[in-house]
Amino acid sequence: MTSAALQQLATVSGATTLAVLLVALARAPLRGMIGARAAYWLWLAVPASAIAWVLPRAAPPSGAAAALAQGFFVWLWTGLDRLISAIGVSDRLGTAAFALWAVGALAALASTVARQRAFARSLGCLVQWPDGTWRSHGVAEPMLVGALRPRILVPLDFERRFTAEEREFVLAHERAHIRRGDAVVNAVGAVWLCVFWFNPVMPWAMRLLRLDQDLACDAWVLAGEGNSRRGRYAGALLKAQLSGEWTPSLPLACHWRSAHPLRRRICALRRPVAGRMRHGLGVLLVSALVACASFGARAVQPAFRRLRPAVPHATATTAYAADVHPSGKVCPLTRRAARARSQAQTRG
Repeated sequence: MTSAALQQLATVSGATTLAVLLVALARAPLRGMIGARAAYWLWLAVPASAIAWVLPRAAPPSGAAAALAQGFFVWLWTGLDRLISAIGVSDRLGTAAFALWAVGALAALASTVARQRAFARSLGCLVQWPDGTWRSHGVAEPMLVGALRPRILVPLDFERRFTAEEREFVLAHERAHIRRGDAVVNAVGAVWLCVFWFNPVMPWAMRLLRLDQDLACDAWVLAGEGNSRRGRYAGALLKAQLSGEWTPSLPLACHWRSAHPLRRRICALRRPVAGRMRHGLGVLLVSALVACASFGARAVQPAFRRLRPAVPHATATTAYAADVHPSGKVCPLTRRAARARSQAQTRG
């Protein structure tokens, strides 16, 4: 059982790694074509591919499914599955490997929870202001924290540090994170990193995902704004970046200050924001790409195999047929003996 679980975990890790590479290659061109808001949802291809890979499939694809399943990535996925299937792992080694994975996953989860709880204790007493924000002396920059009940936290000197227009930008950006459900996405991503702690591609993918989150929220805030407002928005980002204060990046928080190369984020502000028509077409295009990615993973997913082999059953059937009377009737004692031999062979 542990060997089968490890094989399933390895195949899902490999499939999602290839999906991440596909998204990493397509995200920048799509962002220029359909805008940052629609291109961000291309990351749904990663969990969609994992779900499609895990679900059992009773029959191989045919017709259009077989035609769509052909291609470079399908060849890689199939080769990956054959490679993992060819590796023979003993029960003892499989149990040890599964225990190692479980210890690593629990350690990663404990580290994530400890970091979040330590940050929550450092906030001290929170005070809610009429604008819906929460003030704390333990916050060095504006941020959104919490997954189930997200809150916008700002430092006590928020009014002194930022002008009225800059405060409007900051709050609009954080509220865009709430509207788009980014806090929940970050929580799911944190659990994903704990499960696939052994895969070095996943932390890199999470950093790209967080960057695309900020770019999508920037585009949402600046939709319909003029160039002058974009310049002042970039100035607010630069002011926060040069403030000299920094809050460690948290898995369940959306920071206003950019943890990524600021130059890349400001350069993205120069591009025209996609209008409603281009954004709608972009959402349809991204939905089709996500569906194709999951459909391709589904098409090459190996057929569901029972954990119990069918060889003992065939042996029992042969033994049972040898004891059948020529008249076609079977003695109950003969049937019980065949069943006992079948169970003994299964245990062996």
